[in-house]
Amino acid sequence: MIELSEVQRIGTIVKPHGVGGEMAVTVPASLDWTDDLDCLVCSMDGILVPFFLESIREKSSTTILVKFEGYDTVEATSRFMGVTVYMPLRYVAEGDDEVPSWSSFLDWKVIDSAAGELGAVHAVDDSTPNILFLVRDGERERIIPANAEWITKVDRKNRTLYYKLPEGLAEL
Repeated sequence: MIELSEVQRIGTIVKPHGVGGEMAVTVPASLDWTDDLDCLVCSMDGILVPFFLESIREKSSTTILVKFEGYDTVEATSRFMGVTVYMPLRYVAEGDDEVPSWSSFLDWKVIDSAAGELGAVHAVDDSTPNILFLVRDGERERIIPANAEWITKVDRKNRTLYYKLPEGLAEL
C-alpha cells in the first residue's frame, strides 16, 4: 500500500484533452520531474493507486497532459476528473542539497506556535514574488506567506511545517 509519505502532491486532473484518453492536470509552475517517470499515483476513494503512464507532456507552465496505459477514451477517463495526482518521491527531480520547491509542501499540516494547528496546505500561489500557502481547515481557508524566516521546523516524517507567525496573522 502506498503511503502519503512516499509521494508528493503535484496537482489535480481537471478535464479530458482530446478524445484519445489524455487528461489535463493543473500543476505548480515550478513542477519538474525526471525523464524516467513511468507512473503517477491518484487518490481513488481515499486510496493511493499507481497508474502507469503511456505519455506525459507539458502543455503550459501550469498544465501537463497525461495518458494512462489502458485508458484510451474520454469515457474511460471520466472517473479521474477532479482526482488528486501524486508523484512518487523517487521521481521528484530534486538534489539532496537543493532547497525543495514550495509546491513540495502541498498537503502538509501547518502549525503555528501561538495559534496551534491551522490546517493543511491546499495550494501554493506563486504568481507574485511573495509565495503564499493557501491553508485549509474544513471550510476555513487562510493565506499564509511561505516565508522561510517564519518557519521554525520542517518535519518531513510527519509532513508538518511549524511556524512562528507575526501576531494576528493566523487570525486573518
